[in-house]
Amino acid sequence: MSADQAAAAPDEPRVSTPDNSLAAAVRGLEDAAAPVVDVTRQAVETVRHQSEAVAEVAHQVADATIEAAEVAETHAAVSTGARVGFFLDGLLHAAMGWAGLQIVWMGRSSSTADESGALTGIASSLGGRAVLWVGFLGFAVVALWNLSRGLTGRHCRTGRKRLEHAADGLTYVTVAWSAAAFAVGTGQTSRESTMGITRTLLALPAGVLLVVGTGVAVAGVGAFSVWSGLSRDFLLDLAQRPGRLVVAVGILGFVARGVVYGLVGVLFFVAAWTHDVDESTGIDGALRFLQGVPGGEAALALLSAGLVAFGVYLMTRARHLRA
Repeated sequence: MSADQAAAAPDEPRVSTPDNSLAAAVRGLEDAAAPVVDVTRQAVETVRHQSEAVAEVAHQVADATIEAAEVAETHAAVSTGARVGFFLDGLLHAAMGWAGLQIVWMGRSSSTADESGALTGIASSLGGRAVLWVGFLGFAVVALWNLSRGLTGRHCRTGRKRLEHAADGLTYVTVAWSAAAFAVGTGQTSRESTMGITRTLLALPAGVLLVVGTGVAVAGVGAFSVWSGLSRDFLLDLAQRPGRLVVAVGILGFVARGVVYGLVGVLFFVAAWTHDVDESTGIDGALRFLQGVPGGEAALALLSAGLVAFGVYLMTRARHLRA
């Protein structure tokens, strides 16, 4: 074929290879995905900036909370109120222990062996409502004092001690609430309130787990109390060593209080297992439960004496409170 014929011949069609088709498809996907990638990148940047802003606000709130807790913990009015609250709580625990001893000696007691029984006795006495309102303020301040110490970690050697203060703070919130309820005439016994809480929790979805969790929390408070007594960690809350007698009273009191709370936690477990709210009966029910077990009378006497001892310690703590 001549050169002119070759030039005049039509071009042969190019055959697309698989590699060329794949590259074209990839380029098409990249072009289509580019806007999505840009929008996603912008969204990620926006979320990152917002997260940083939220974290900064949270950090500022945490700092402000700690500062407020430090002011509250060291304020003279809070210290004075906490002393009043600790002293009154000491009287309540002494009354609880005395009621338990009456059960041992006479088989019965004029009041329930718990804080509600002591509050009922105060409410029915001359000027009792006024005393209960003073108690409400004192217990509320003690709750604030404990929660503040849990936040700041002041005079706390370990995180366990901070957690103990936080748990005690929540406990005093309930005591303050009870004092106010009895002051206005709507108070319930520990047995009634505990059974009511258990009934409400069991009616909720996963109610059994909630009751078990409540029992674990109560038993945990008891474990902290026992540990504080055996390790003498409670002395950190006192401005000075009060003497060997008070130290011995404090050890006995903390251990007894912890065992009682442990029994209350066990009764929550039993109520969850049996789905019977009557099994969850609070401190009074826990102490009376001991009457039906071998050696229970001796254990009830020892725990009741321990609650009296804990009351004595609390009154001592009111005097030697470490600011």
